[in-house]
Amino acid sequence: MADKSNNESLTTKNSRAKNIGLFIGKTLFYFAILVVLVYLYSYTGVGGAKFIYKDF
Repeated sequence: MADKSNNESLTTKNSRAKNIGLFIGKTLFYFAILVVLVYLYSYTGVGGAKFIYKDF
């Protein structure tokens, strides 16, 4: 009987650790995507280009 409750406790702890790991992994993944998008936005110089028809 003690083995069964101990096994259930380990399964619960492993499941919780897995969920925490997945959350941290997803957070880091999405943060990396956000950093890449901000870098690409600044690299293209969207705000720095002059309007093409300014001289007309």
